[in-house]
Amino acid sequence: MTLEKIGQHQVQETLLLPLRGKALDYRTAAPVLGDRWSDEVLSRIGPLRFKMRLGSLDRYIPVLRAHRMDEWAREFLSRHTDAVVLHLGCGLDSRAFRLDLPERVQWFDVDFPEVIELRRSFYPDRPRYRLVAGSVTEPAWLDDVPVGRPVLVIAEGLLMYLSEADVAQLLGRLIDRFGGGELIFDVMTEANAKIAGWFGYTVWGIGDPRELERTHPLTLLEAVPALADHRLIRSTGWRLYNAVQYRNPLYRNGIRSLRYRFGG
Repeated sequence: MTLEKIGQHQVQETLLLPLRGKALDYRTAAPVLGDRWSDEVLSRIGPLRFKMRLGSLDRYIPVLRAHRMDEWAREFLSRHTDAVVLHLGCGLDSRAFRLDLPERVQWFDVDFPEVIELRRSFYPDRPRYRLVAGSVTEPAWLDDVPVGRPVLVIAEGLLMYLSEADVAQLLGRLIDRFGGGELIFDVMTEANAKIAGWFGYTVWGIGDPRELERTHPLTLLEAVPALADHRLIRSTGWRLYNAVQYRNPLYRNGIRSLRYRFGG
């Protein structure tokens, strides 16, 4: 499987932009995430060309976002050592390998069939780890996921690229099927979603994270701006640049990582 067979420029870029940011972080003297897998995968893929110009925000938002979500995942799994983890729209991310998973955790990486086929080229099999080929907006793939255990759903860099109706149906389907757990994902504001539209991206956004509490049986636990952890960046220049952007209202809440609880 090659990248050309994946198709849709937007899908390719959302697959590779986070990978690039994490790989560049790994190559620094003091990385934030330290994701060696991303560096190895990117090196094997070779030179990339992107529709959008890549800058500091493209470099560090994926890294800081992943670091925050990794911390939330570790905290959840420390309390639920027999959990089921659904990593939706996993792309080429290495979370299942860079986290130290409890022995009984069952992990599902879910993405389009062509992405899963490509992923098999880079990541090995491991116990209690399964690749699921399918669209997250279709219900069939859920049939093989066990119920009756705490579930952690991670959708990093995914929901913003779905329609509002698809997001609502997906959240409802997950909440109805599983007895309880947590949902972790990121969102854009409506304003930033419009800006993304100028570059040809179709993006869903919300202004107030509590909007989802009014439409679904969810409890918001945390809402963290993507650049909130900019102090983790060791490079003085990059850290100051991102600190300035964090103080800019347009960027501060432009992309946020959200954490919700549902069920018992």
